[in-house]
Amino acid sequence: MDIGKAFGFVFEDERWITKVLIGGLLIWIPIVNFAVFGYMLKVAENVAKGSSTPLPEWSDFGDLFMRGLYYIAIAVVYAIPLIVLYCGLMALVGGAGVASDQGNDAAAGGLGLVACFGYLVLFVLAILTTLVQFPAVARYVATGSLSEAFKVSEVIAATRAEIGTWIMVIVVVILASIVGQLGTIACGVGVLFTLFYAQVVQGHALGQAIVKTGLLPTYGDAPAPYVPPTSYQ
Repeated sequence: MDIGKAFGFVFEDERWITKVLIGGLLIWIPIVNFAVFGYMLKVAENVAKGSSTPLPEWSDFGDLFMRGLYYIAIAVVYAIPLIVLYCGLMALVGGAGVASDQGNDAAAGGLGLVACFGYLVLFVLAILTTLVQFPAVARYVATGSLSEAFKVSEVIAATRAEIGTWIMVIVVVILASIVGQLGTIACGVGVLFTLFYAQVVQGHALGQAIVKTGLLPTYGDAPAPYVPPTSYQ
């Protein structure tokens, strides 16, 4: 994976300032900011199809919004086990607190021990969830079919087969998130730019992963080679 390209491609677009400023403003508007996630997926699609200018325009807002909505749906569905476990742990912690207040130290200690183990399981499950979420989203991007993202057995198989690639995507996302926080550290001066920038970096990494794992040749049409136009005499 070309990490440098993922972080640098934005600045190769002639209209990158306008595109990034629009995204930087939209990312702060609830619900409307679904389009930002859709924009990230469109970047991934453009990269996967070999576009020389993967940073799209904001002209088709409705399409970007729906892509973002589907992205949220995929993320939430795959996170359901994580959410259920987290709620269960919160209930255990609350129960331990009640037991402690009632002087039942043995019960409180037992519940606390179970909760500690549960947090370890939660951490491992969070990593596994993240690992399968990206291949699931990639299948949606490559095919345009939401149902492809929910073929769980195939998603898990794809994750195992190319686990190194998906780990690299996660590494890029973490690095991009760090960059995204730099605007906040700088008294919020650059936050309009950096948070959205982190999203498009993630999109580029996802697009590279789609190419590397062969999703487009398998599930979609490979882009046709460029043929120069015939000159007329």
